[in-house]
Amino acid sequence: MKTIKLFLIIAIAVTFTSCDALKTATNTTGGAIFSLNGKWQLETNTPENTLTGTVVTVSPLVSEGKISTLSGNTQCYREKDIKWKNIKSDKTGGYRIDNLLSNCSSSSLVYQVANIYVVSNSEIRITGPNVAGQENTQIWKRIN
Repeated sequence: MKTIKLFLIIAIAVTFTSCDALKTATNTTGGAIFSLNGKWQLETNTPENTLTGTVVTVSPLVSEGKISTLSGNTQCYREKDIKWKNIKSDKTGGYRIDNLLSNCSSSSLVYQVANIYVVSNSEIRITGPNVAGQENTQIWKRIN
């Protein structure tokens, strides 16, 4: 009985503390309800032009997005790398994330703070610095 109670307490705690990606946000296109959960495919990546076609899957309970399919990989990413972590909704209807940058030059993963802007239910735009310190803009499309 104690085991079942402990399991339920842990499940409830995880649900309420780590599912910011589950929360809906009002997007910037007229007030529709939006959720980041699902699969996102990179359409454009400026100025780097890498990873185009890569798919990131956002899981509802862990507030992170893992690379599920790699494409255009010239920067040492691996499938199952956590590309977006610490996903937090912000007051403008978007999200703030820690975005994984190239991990070729280090044994540890390098993350930079980036912002997700909701364009529509099927498109998001991520802006933040790249490994060279330049402003990077990525356009991602929902694929499911």
